[in-house]
Amino acid sequence: MCSFVVEMKNKKILLVGGAVLASEVLWYIYKRVHNVWSNYINTRKVLEVQIPKSKHDISEVMFFTNESILCRTHFTTEMTCPKNNCPVRYLRHIESYMNNAKQSLDVCMYMFTCHSLSNAIVNAHKRGVLVRIIMDRQMGSNDAAQTALFYNNGIAIRLICQDGLMHHKFMIVDNDLVITGSTNWTMSAFFGNFDHIVVTNQHSLVKPFVVEFDRLWKTFSKSQEN
Repeated sequence: MCSFVVEMKNKKILLVGGAVLASEVLWYIYKRVHNVWSNYINTRKVLEVQIPKSKHDISEVMFFTNESILCRTHFTTEMTCPKNNCPVRYLRHIESYMNNAKQSLDVCMYMFTCHSLSNAIVNAHKRGVLVRIIMDRQMGSNDAAQTALFYNNGIAIRLICQDGLMHHKFMIVDNDLVITGSTNWTMSAFFGNFDHIVVTNQHSLVKPFVVEFDRLWKTFSKSQEN
């Protein structure tokens, strides 16, 4: 009888010991799995931070017509225009691209007399954005042109004088976005002419403009800056 009791106690001890050992093993396995999973989650978070999301594609077209003059009355107000092709809305949109420039603004414009856009360029220059401007010499010498404003604010500007006109009309923002079209940056163009502007950040389209601007800038050296 005593031996039976002892045997039962030993079995009980073995069972308890086995249960304890099993629980320790399970706890060890749990901790290992938990640590591995935590490391995986943390790694995913790091990767999500390090891998930037693809930028939003920009493809916009703006049309100006002879009816655009009807919107000129609210150019200096905060009035909201119901027209989808309101030139004031277009102008504010172009200004917003200038205001969001972080590194550079390269402007190549045949005729430039629009005060709101020239002020946006000056403001960009004042906050440290590198601004370069190329204009046709004859148009840049026009009394209505913004050439003097740019000079007075220390902005680099080159006036091209050649047999042919410097007839380009485009601006590059941060070498990443181009605004181009048939439109001179004048109030008569924005509020009366049949013109258009295209905005895109498609690399295959932006890059040729960047190359062409740099070519013109180097071709017409500092001797043209007067």
